[in-house]
Order: sequence, then C-alpha cells, then structure tokens
Amino acid sequence: MFRINGEEWHILATYQNHPKLKRRDGSYSVAACDDETKTIYIDKTLYGSFLKKVLAHEITHAAMFSYNVDLSYD
Repeated sequence: MFRINGEEWHILATYQNHPKLKRRDGSYSVAACDDETKTIYIDKTLYGSFLKKVLAHEITHAAMFSYNVDLSYD
C-alpha cells in the first residue's frame, strides 16, 4: 500500500491472463493501473529492471489519476 495525494493505492501481483490486464483488442498487457479500485495490477512473472520500469510507469499513471492530470497522445 502507498499513498498519493491522500489516496490509498495497492499493488497486486497477478497472473498474466487476469481480466484487469486485458486490453480492448483482446491482447494482454503486463500491467494496468485502475483508478476505480486504486490498484496497480502487475504480471507476477516480471522481474529485474523490466519490473522496475513497468512499476514506475504504472505509478506515474496512479499519480496522474490522483492529481487529475490528463495527458493526451497529441
């Protein structure tokens, strides 16, 4: 558990085919940040520097959600 801007977030290491890791196109991601559940879901098979990069990326999403920051692809 950790807090960002007063919001409590959790990290859940889960299986590669967890429903929260499923993308709209049917493929699976290695991680996902869910603002509704305040949870970062991460593939439990990740390790080492790749795990650190993915976790940093998802924590960035959590911070964006917690501070209502919206970045577009443009």
